[in-house]
Amino acid sequence: MIGTEEIKEMQEHISELERELAAKKKALREAKYAGLRAAMQARKEADDAVRQELKDLGVQPTSFGIPLDFQWKL
Repeated sequence: MIGTEEIKEMQEHISELERELAAKKKALREAKYAGLRAAMQARKEADDAVRQELKDLGVQPTSFGIPLDFQWKL
């Protein structure tokens, strides 16, 4: 029969394994979405650069962010 000391050790071991599993899941999630996070940051920086360039050109944005009086010619 299993004694109370052995049960306590098993519970502690299970708790430790659960903590390790949670840490590894977090690391996996961060690694999985690292590319997406980097792409979103690059997009934000590009949007900020476009916004600043439009501001430097004197184009006034509308309330939803797209200038109405600017002809988009590239």
